[in-house]
Amino acid sequence: IKVLYFAGVKDITCKESEDIELPADNWTLKDLTNLLITTYGNKLKELLSMSMYAIDMDYVEKDKEAITILKQNAEVAIIPPESIMTIDSFYLVASSIAALIARFVTYPLDTIKTRIQTHTEQRQYTLLTDSDQQKSATSWYKCIRSLYKGIGITLLFSVPALTVYLSCYELVKDYLDTSFSVNWLQRNALLNHAISGCFAEISAGLFFTPMEVIKSQLQILTNAQRNTTTISLAKGIAQEEGLLGFYRGYWMTIAVFLPHTVTYFVVYEQLKVLWTVEEQTFLVYLFCSAFASTLGVIVSTPLDIIKTRWQVSAQEHAYQGGPMKIAQLMWQNEGGLKAFTKGMLIRIAWGIPVTTINMTVFETLLKLHNNI
Repeated sequence: IKVLYFAGVKDITCKESEDIELPADNWTLKDLTNLLITTYGNKLKELLSMSMYAIDMDYVEKDKEAITILKQNAEVAIIPPESIMTIDSFYLVASSIAALIARFVTYPLDTIKTRIQTHTEQRQYTLLTDSDQQKSATSWYKCIRSLYKGIGITLLFSVPALTVYLSCYELVKDYLDTSFSVNWLQRNALLNHAISGCFAEISAGLFFTPMEVIKSQLQILTNAQRNTTTISLAKGIAQEEGLLGFYRGYWMTIAVFLPHTVTYFVVYEQLKVLWTVEEQTFLVYLFCSAFASTLGVIVSTPLDIIKTRWQVSAQEHAYQGGPMKIAQLMWQNEGGLKAFTKGMLIRIAWGIPVTTINMTVFETLLKLHNNI
């Protein structure tokens, strides 16, 4: 495949080109990255669509079948040919496995968060169980089992939701990059990421919202309701509210995740750019991700509380007024602004390990795959 070199900022010109030999048919973008690092040195550290350098793409004639290497001072960015700017199937598999493991390990924290956020004078229970029990082996088993209520439906919906999210995200990024010849919609531009993220959230919400509705209601079941199953709950929702019952809070779900996603990626990418070490290690990415996740949680918690209460309150007359009524009642009856921070610390405690586990499992699977 041909490699094109460009240099400069305003006066970008093609300095030279050469051919490099790629591995056989099964190579991935990760293989290409490793090959370029080996060939051209460690300064090619910001690669492919992850690069954030401010080079005006209007001055670059991109070849659809060539790798474009842009150089600004000592920094180098790489753009792959459009023919390979697609999602590698193994990335979807690795992402799905990482998400499933992260969900399973941190699910008890998610249950506790849901119980804190829905705790009112009308609905009271302890964080772990709804009644006093002796600390026997049986009671601990019941306690742990209650914390994993709804895990089945969560794992079932997570894979298609994540697949739709990643696929839509990449498709929109490519569409904006190739259909509009403006610098601020190029593949590496912040606005491109934000718009792509919006469409991805809206699409994936078709799977995430039913999952959240069923999961949240299972998580707050009392001991008296412990025999309620996922199937019986789903049947009840369908009979009482029809298909729309599974999409209660759909737009609220989008409203929660959009500010969280935008905040996360903006902070995460900027921290990586500002980091001064020569080579960004796993610990650097971990710190940036944890810090960005914390800020995203802080921004989105108030809406998340309203969304959760709306989704678990299908049969409560007091909440039939929708999100605005819920917010009004919270402000009047639960201490004003304080009511909108319930569960924030547990959301942070949940978000950081989710990010850590996702990154660790994903990177490990990619390394194993690349070594095969």
